[in-house]
Amino acid sequence: MGRRVWGLGAILLLAACAREPAVPRSSEALERSARLLARLDQLEADLHEEGSRLVVYGELEQRHGQASQIACQVSDEHLDEIHRLAMVQERKQQLKDGKRRAVAQARVPRGARAALN
Repeated sequence: MGRRVWGLGAILLLAACAREPAVPRSSEALERSARLLARLDQLEADLHEEGSRLVVYGELEQRHGQASQIACQVSDEHLDEIHRLAMVQERKQQLKDGKRRAVAQARVPRGARAALN
């Protein structure tokens, strides 16, 4: 009896393997489901792409803010240095003008020199 069971099992196994697979039937519900899945996949891809864009735009906004702060700081320092140099230049000019006045006052006109002799 053991041989019969094995023989019958082998025949069933061969018959199952020899039979052609069933062709899937196409139905309206399956087609609609496939379309919905395709739309969901596309929506998911769009959402992921939009999320990536938001991350990039956020990073760009942050970098722009940092660059603006640095530019303002550099401009302030530059203006302070210009003001400092202008004040130094003005002080030099005042000293120079003061020396000219002193020299001019110290000079004696030629006519006055002849009268002194």
